[in-house]
Amino acid sequence: MAFPTNMTAFASLFTQLGHRRVAQSVMVLLVVYIAYVCANITWSLVSQTQSSQNTSVNGNTKSVNSNKVKKAIDVAKIQSLNLFGQYNENSDQATEIEMANVPETQLNLTLTGLVASDEKSIAAAIIENQGKQDTYGIGDIIIGTRANLEQVLIDRVIIKHSGRLETLMLDGFDYGQPAREFANKATSRKTRSTVGPKSSDLGVVDQRDNKALTATATNLRSEFSKDPTKIGDYLRISPKRKDGNIIGYTLRPGKKPEFFKLAGLKTGDVAVQMNGFDLIAPTQAMQAMAEMKKARDISLLVDRQGSLTEILISLD
Repeated sequence: MAFPTNMTAFASLFTQLGHRRVAQSVMVLLVVYIAYVCANITWSLVSQTQSSQNTSVNGNTKSVNSNKVKKAIDVAKIQSLNLFGQYNENSDQATEIEMANVPETQLNLTLTGLVASDEKSIAAAIIENQGKQDTYGIGDIIIGTRANLEQVLIDRVIIKHSGRLETLMLDGFDYGQPAREFANKATSRKTRSTVGPKSSDLGVVDQRDNKALTATATNLRSEFSKDPTKIGDYLRISPKRKDGNIIGYTLRPGKKPEFFKLAGLKTGDVAVQMNGFDLIAPTQAMQAMAEMKKARDISLLVDRQGSLTEILISLD
């Protein structure tokens, strides 16, 4: 079909097509045009949104990085202030020594014996209250009071009473003397008492072949190693004085009297040495208790009505 080349011909063509077809063609053209305009508008909006998001992300990234830098700087400044103090490897030891200088307690308690150790699971104290003697570990509440055991030193214990730290001295020791630190383990074990009760009347009771005693003593050692307070179940211990000075520790049977009876001990015997360690000296007494955990035999020297008796007990 050939297209006309002048306006007259176009007019003739429109006449031939009819008004209805012309209207339909115009509508189609309008729809296409509107779709084109809408597409341009849509793509323009999408492009602006993406640009805004990219700008926001970049801005947030810079803000986060800036905050990180600021935080790093702030942390460094806080650390330099040492608000919580500077770390010191000896701080724990220094704290314990300072605790020994707290006021003396006004509670009517008597510290009759102790197992001093820097290990809380081993440390224990024998405390008498209203005539009744009990053994306590760290954290235990002292029966008949609101106080609990906080720390055990060589010559005293620290208790907490109504939120206040107080000192309870080992019976026979002066509160005015400086708190005694733990002995150096490397050298203290080599030192045993060469000064102590000596007598030509020294009697020996050899119980090393007593199988029943060995079994009971082994069980005592096992319980003592796990919980030092268990020694109070076997023995009741209290200081023996002469002219105001402690000369030993009086022994009496505890709730489990089998060991006391099988060992040949008698009520009122005064223990003065164990395995060569002087029980009157707190440092050596502590060493004696520590050695008992691995010793094969126990040599207990007691003063029995003025005569010295050595009791030998096997732990194997």
